[in-house]
Formats: sequence, C-alpha cells, structure tokens
Amino acid sequence: MKRRHFLKYTSLASTGLAFAACNSVNLSTSGRNNSSKSSSASTVDFGKLEKTYLNLGIIPITESAPLVIAQELGFFARYGLNVSLSKQENWNQIQDGLLDYQLDAAQALYGMPMMAQLGAEAAPMVALMVLNLHGSSITLSPKAWDAGIRPAIEYFTFQEFADSYRQYVRKFEEPPIFATESNASMDYYISRYWLAAMGINPESEVEFIEIPPSQMIYKIQAGVMDAYSSSEPWNQQTVLQGNGFTANVSQNIWTGHPGNVLATMQAWVDEHPATARALVAAILEACEFCEQAKNRREVAQILAQSRYLNTDQEYIEPALLGNYDYGGFDNQERLETIPNFYQFYGDNSDDPEKPNPVNYPWRSHGIWLLTQMIRWGQIEQQDYPKNADEILEEIYPLEIYTDVAKALKIELPSDPMKMEPATVFIDQRQFDPSDPIAYLNNFEIQA
Repeated sequence: MKRRHFLKYTSLASTGLAFAACNSVNLSTSGRNNSSKSSSASTVDFGKLEKTYLNLGIIPITESAPLVIAQELGFFARYGLNVSLSKQENWNQIQDGLLDYQLDAAQALYGMPMMAQLGAEAAPMVALMVLNLHGSSITLSPKAWDAGIRPAIEYFTFQEFADSYRQYVRKFEEPPIFATESNASMDYYISRYWLAAMGINPESEVEFIEIPPSQMIYKIQAGVMDAYSSSEPWNQQTVLQGNGFTANVSQNIWTGHPGNVLATMQAWVDEHPATARALVAAILEACEFCEQAKNRREVAQILAQSRYLNTDQEYIEPALLGNYDYGGFDNQERLETIPNFYQFYGDNSDDPEKPNPVNYPWRSHGIWLLTQMIRWGQIEQQDYPKNADEILEEIYPLEIYTDVAKALKIELPSDPMKMEPATVFIDQRQFDPSDPIAYLNNFEIQA
C-alpha cells in the first residue's frame, strides 16, 4: 500500500458535547440581518402568502445548514416568513411530523418521500428541492484497523481495498453490524452499493441497523457496531476523538449524489402555493450563502450552538472547509483536501450547455433510487413499474422549484433526466435513466 493524494481510485479525479436529544423543541429566533445580502435587498413577490408562521423540522447534522442559516441570517424573514425550527431526535420523528401535518415542511432524507408514497400508507409526501450534494462518510471501528484495514486513500486501487475488506468481513463468525441513519437515507443506499461493488452481499454478509446520527459515536465506542455511514459532523468527531477512522467518503462512491431534501405534503403545497415558493426561495438564498467558502466558518459557528448540533465547532469545520481527516491509529496525518465534500448551491457541471444545478430535483436521481429500492427488496414492486414516470412526477414535482429558479434567475436544465457516466461511480458502472430495467438487471448482487 502506498500513500497518495486521492483520485477516485483508478479513473475518477477526484466527544465534545453531544446532541442532547429534544423531541419537537421549537427554536424560534429573530434572525440576524447580517446575511451576505442586505436585509433591505429586494425579494421576489410570489403573491399573498397563505400562511406566514411555519414550523420546520430539522435533524442535528450539517445538512440542516440551509434551514438554520435561513433562520439565523434573516432569509426567511425577508420573504415574510416567521419560522420556528423544531429539532427532532431522529428521522422517524421528521416523517411522523410531516405525515401528521405537525410540521409544515422539513429537512428530510432523499428516500423518505418515495418510501412514504410507495409504502403501505401511500402518503403523498413530496420533495421540493435538494438541500445539498454529498456530505457523508463510512467510519470503521478500531477493530478493523487492528485487522489491517486502512483508509481507502492508502490503496493503489479500489480492487485492492475491496479484496482486503472482503476478507476482513468474511472472518466474522456472525455478520458484522453496519449502522446507517435510516433505511431511507442516501447513506443506506451508498453503503449497500459500496459493499456490493466489493463483492460483499449486504443482505447476508453484514447486518444493517438504524441509529440516529448524533448517537453513532457512542455506539461505536461501546462496540455496538463495526462500521457506520452517517452525515457530518458525526464521522469527524469520531475520528478526531480517536474512536474510529474513515474508510471512504460518499462522493467517492457516487460523485454528485443527492443528500437531503426539503420535504412537505402535496396537500400542504396545494393549500399554500405562494408560501411554498417563498419557502423554497428563502432556502435557495441560504444555500447560496452556505456554498461560499468565505462563509463556511460562520456556518460552522452557528451550527455548533446548543440549539442546533450542540457540538464543538472543530468537528463541524473539516467537512465544510474541505480539510478532511481520514484518521488512523498510527499517529500519521491523513488530511485530504476535499473542497466539494459539501455542495449546497451552484452549477455542478463542467459543460455550460448542460446546467446541473445542485438544488434541482432531478427525475433521473429518483429513477436511480427506485432501482435500488427494488434491488434490495424495500418495496412491494419486484419489477420496475410501468408507471414509474407518473410515480416520480408525483414524488419530485418540478413546478415549485422551476418557478422559483426562474424568478431568481437560476439556470434550469432542459431535461429533468441526465446520464450518470461510469466515471462517477466507484464500480465504473454507467447509469442510463432511459433504461432502468437493463441497469437493474446488470447487478449480480441483489435481494
């Protein structure tokens, strides 16, 4: 093995204070008017707001930044919204709050609206926009280090790492435990994709469990699991406190994957169309603030407060500033420069003719997610549904985001479907959304 600056394997360039669990604690703040845009700056008028007081759900992870910043720096207020942020203990509480209409909208997992719509309740939950790309890592326990496993950046190729990790997993008498935030999280799908790409069957060779993000560090300290995948800062805190090390970061498994979304119920949108547009506009402006490098330390400082992530700023900054520590137990420095660890806003494309806005709810990303839900037997459909286009149109409605983007002069793609080239996936497998059945059938390992 040889140390090197990380290029995505063979071809792709590239505890302080823990969260005190609160169930539905309202965090009303006045919103400071020190945002990157003047509080007197003109805002788009979407018409008379049907509702001005909103209760929005958040989870204590860095992906909550757009909602927190929109509140703290007055973006909500500029659009006439009086917002209360309700910090939830886990993702089930976010889902229940939306389904029961206790929350007007919320930071949600990418897979949550699809699971709600295709599940037993067939609840019409929708994703109005994407809050971020990337943002998570896979953390391994000291036991893996003692067995000779090292961070992925220590290996020449992905196959070399895969061979070592597969042998390690198969030495367990019982399947090692792998934790994720939820089986609706991108962490869950990314982790399964990663394992299967290494020839490890995530259905039989590991055991998946769900643990709230902020509790991961305590569970790995207690030896409850051998590995976990979670949003930040709960990987870096484990690494910096010497309780684990990073195997890989999520964008090295799928570069450009969506993270969290802004979710609500379709009935809420139907009843509050102007409010929905004002909400998306305020959060988009907050996303733009979060994206700017000069603002990242301020974002970390705000998130560190007890009413949000309730942890030390030093654990939040590495992922936001792009100075990521893979860790280890040999006193060697493994800092990697990853400037796109979190992407909150902007165009993620090198081709000016094909805009790829970070916050756009790509229909093709929904198709990828649907293939993975079928692949792992999460939903009743065992085959790709013939009416998938209609299903995805209901889950990822484009009208609200499109209207707001046009008003804010954000360039929109001409087609909600886009090809994901082989170079963006760790197994070099292209995803063509126009042929999801062939893509799904191409996987040897599936439920």
